Amino acid sequence: MADAKKSVKKKEEGKIEKSEKTEKPKPISDKAKTVKKTKKKTVPKKDKKRSKKYIGVISEFDRNKKYLLAEAAELAQKTSYSKFDGTITLDIRLSKLKSDESIRGTVKLPHGIDKKIRVAIASEDLIEKIKQGTVDFDVLLATPQMMPKLAQVAKILGPRGLMPNPKDGTVVEDVEKAEKELSEMARYRADAQRNIHIVVGKVSWDSKKIVENVEAVFRALAKYKKDTIVLSSTMGVGVKVDM
Repeated sequence: MADAKKSVKKKEEGKIEKSEKTEKPKPISDKAKTVKKTKKKTVPKKDKKRSKKYIGVISEFDRNKKYLLAEAAELAQKTSYSKFDGTITLDIRLSKLKSDESIRGTVKLPHGIDKKIRVAIASEDLIEKIKQGTVDFDVLLATPQMMPKLAQVAKILGPRGLMPNPKDGTVVEDVEKAEKELSEMARYRADAQRNIHIVVGKVSWDSKKIVENVEAVFRALAKYKKDTIVLSSTMGVGVKVDM
């Protein structure tokens, strides 16, 4: 009797083992498959290697320090390591503005910007050229009487920042006089991040000329609070300015 019970028990155990072996794995869902496929290994980014010139330049001053304007202008020139005569740019980040506030205009620089600006005067012939896709100018001047006609090409000029506007001095009665004065004018416009970039000189200039151009910009933007002010060359390091 005992032997019969043992044999029955062994048969039952054998059945359990067989069922465990033959049990099929659960199918992987489509969602799990897509997760498996899209999962990529994250490779750590390599540190950007700096040139010897760059390393030599940044060792000459403290990048976190704010310098007085005269010293900052000299450093911006000194830290330029390009072989060509680089441009000195003034970068200003304004404090928080009103949602509907647009900052744009022109400022007369005492020493100009040493850059030829392509100026065009609005006319009916020019409007037809713009419609055909020819936009070969940097600044467009227009009289108040011509502004309604320019509405035809506003969608072309607007996104490029070329639509004449009284705020930046491009809508004037005497367009010929304005065209002559533009050689000494710098246009500025705050972008979506409240940044303004204005060319204020060249690396080869006397630093006093750069300082006087920057001071003219500060006077034009005196009513706006500024978060940061930086001077830099085309190929150089930004120098923070202490106001």
